[in-house]
Amino acid sequence: MSTDIVAGIDRLIEYFNKRTLDLPDGLFDRRAQFVINGTPFEALLSATPNDALVLMLSRGPAGYRFTVKALQHAIPDAKLDRREVAADADRITVTLQLGLSGTLRDSKEPIRLALPVTLQLNVAGSVTVAAVTILLDDLQKIQRARLSP
Repeated sequence: MSTDIVAGIDRLIEYFNKRTLDLPDGLFDRRAQFVINGTPFEALLSATPNDALVLMLSRGPAGYRFTVKALQHAIPDAKLDRREVAADADRITVTLQLGLSGTLRDSKEPIRLALPVTLQLNVAGSVTVAAVTILLDDLQKIQRARLSP
């Protein structure tokens, strides 16, 4: 497996934990798609997911930043840690497990999640698809906390 992608992931986690929206250069393709439980983020944002404005907000570095801001609002003290990482033989698909911990804004309930993540890479090694799986109950807790003032 390329150490570049692992270093990029680790740097991204470091930035997340420092609550900065910086990104490692080239980690995400400018059209990278983010997927939650099999549904593209743009479809979660809008009934018109192919609208240019929706795609601009939901894809690539902007999509990452938009998502992270919402997550950090819901879990103000959110922290990530990386667990195991594996890649397929062609180094096109990378799977990893992320730990997410913190306290939900609305209920002050502690949350500790293990999140399976699958990354699809292009030939340059940039992420073209980042897919995460989260239990529906946990996702709903985060959504409620995100809507909290």
